Amino acid sequence: MFFKIKKRNLELMDTISEMLKVLSRLNDPMIAVSDCIAATEIILTQLNQEETIPQKTIEHLKSIHASFEEFSNNYSLINEESTKMLNDQVIFLKAIFDEEIKAKLNIVFFPYKASMWDSMATVYEAAAIDNDCIARVIPIPYYELSQDKATPVYEGDRFPQGVPITHYSQYALEQDQPDIIFIHNIYDEYNTLTRVHEKYFSSNLKKFTDMLVYVPYHVSSFISPKKGDRRMAYSLPTVGNVDKIIVAGDYLKTAAIRDGIPEEKILALGSPKLDALVNALKKDVSYPDEWKKKIEGKTVYLLNTGCMFFATQTFLRISNLANFLNIANINKTNVVIWRPHPLTKASILKYTPHIMEYYNHLTERFIKQKEFGVYNNIILDETDDYLPALKAADVLVSGDGSLLRSYLIAEKKVLFLDKEMPEGSLIPSDAFYYFYNEDEPWHELVKKFSQGYDPLAENRKGMAAKVYANTDGTCGEKVYQTIKECVLS
Repeated sequence: MFFKIKKRNLELMDTISEMLKVLSRLNDPMIAVSDCIAATEIILTQLNQEETIPQKTIEHLKSIHASFEEFSNNYSLINEESTKMLNDQVIFLKAIFDEEIKAKLNIVFFPYKASMWDSMATVYEAAAIDNDCIARVIPIPYYELSQDKATPVYEGDRFPQGVPITHYSQYALEQDQPDIIFIHNIYDEYNTLTRVHEKYFSSNLKKFTDMLVYVPYHVSSFISPKKGDRRMAYSLPTVGNVDKIIVAGDYLKTAAIRDGIPEEKILALGSPKLDALVNALKKDVSYPDEWKKKIEGKTVYLLNTGCMFFATQTFLRISNLANFLNIANINKTNVVIWRPHPLTKASILKYTPHIMEYYNHLTERFIKQKEFGVYNNIILDETDDYLPALKAADVLVSGDGSLLRSYLIAEKKVLFLDKEMPEGSLIPSDAFYYFYNEDEPWHELVKKFSQGYDPLAENRKGMAAKVYANTDGTCGEKVYQTIKECVLS
């Protein structure tokens, strides 16, 4: 029996008990007795569906049911003494039921993009090994939004092996009504690039659970948010649908409270995404075959471009991209792994469709097919799993983004796409190198890195722990255990 069903049965017993306390004083007890008979039958139906039939509870419940039947047939039997005796039996029934029925938590994970599953993965893993829990992963359909259409997408077949998937068409949320729902997208109708199917809007999910938990699909910025910062989801009306929000550190909890989010709703437990890299650094990560020869013995640069990279100052961004990719041409021992955000094409179609042809030519012909031999040492990484690229990288070339924040765990070199650290950063300015630093230009840094240059190595130690909670690989487990305790209490 799931926890919510057990709780409802106990509440039904409480209702019967409350009714018995006043039953003898009612002028017409017929409706009340009928309601109590119906309640005992509902509980009995639930008990008979258990894998292991709770014989003691059923036997005692049938006795109570029989007493109500006698009341129904002869109202003269209803008096203060008889109702008190029956109420004592109901109280005893609760004790037997609570002891004999071991409830399990019914937990559902509703991810939408396979590449974002890592924000839930270790939470699910903790739930999957808990004998007190039944956990299911149900990838949900979504739409990619362009300027004139919404293209339906489903990625359930792209999740990692070993994650058992339930197809959304085989799941009835209205009937199941899970104890806990985990989601990593609460944007509902307010998203501009992708939008989950309206059935899975947070406003609808909340109707069917008492614990809707938002675990952001990104690692939050190490730059302290200012009041009303639109980078945070707290300003959206949908945040009101959520029971708990997992934030990456205390500084975010403080900001959320400042922006009007109730303190009891916020849990500063870290980001489960960081668990993935912590675990990857402890073991071997398999690389695609085409990568192995290219990266062996080379200085590997991982280029990270965000989903909105081309959305503003488009031609300047194209020029910058050429510089980034030319890192591989400065020294033959350099290799660039370019990992565009999974929503890059969706963003281009939405905001700058006039460069779609350019982007396709660059990625398909110049990089993948190596036409004209301009970009021979470029690897285009469009896979759902970013861990091989992060593990392979010696240097990350990136602005502030989720990939960079995960990379802090590795404590390796960062070539930050700015000329200085942004204001409000919780990461010290001497932890990164800067792409646009005129005193030490990027092309000079690239030459030096090939020779082992790294005077900032010591400054990067413990960077992630200075900003985020639970950076030791235990975040997902702590999220699960904390939410479980909240529900059970």
